[in-house]
Amino acid sequence: MEIILVDPKSIVPTLCVLGSPVCRFEVIYSNEIILSVGPTDKLTQCEAPSWLKEAWDAIWNGEMPEVILGTTKRISDFAQKVYRIVREIPIGETKTYGEVAFLVGKPKGARAVGSILRSNPWPLFIPCHRVIGKSGKLLGYGGAQGIELKGRLLAYEADKCRSLYYPPSV
Repeated sequence: MEIILVDPKSIVPTLCVLGSPVCRFEVIYSNEIILSVGPTDKLTQCEAPSWLKEAWDAIWNGEMPEVILGTTKRISDFAQKVYRIVREIPIGETKTYGEVAFLVGKPKGARAVGSILRSNPWPLFIPCHRVIGKSGKLLGYGGAQGIELKGRLLAYEADKCRSLYYPPSV
């Protein structure tokens, strides 16, 4: 994964609505750079370019595809570290905000981690739904469907993980 700073004058954003096992998502991209991802109620789906379709299918098959994520805003070094750690959380697993903070070298930075993940423009590609409260409670997931969607994503991944490791017997 690479996060790059893009010049807003140099991009031509394209919106694509893609289906998933949990809901539809709106993906905005330019060339082969993903600019944002978020749940949507829009019904019209599009024919995604092959690179995006492959990355999207990989996500729902429990893989973490190599993609380029783009932003027009500078991202702090701390935020980049948070994104890197969160991206490494395997499917079917979670970490707490405190654990992520500890791993990026700010053991008392759980709230800062939450703040960064609250504004994550690339959920699924940086799977912030895998970060939970220290008591195991589902906290702070943005978008129209919020905590309910976070729960559905985690449940889907748990089922997917079980099927990857314990395929049905024939």
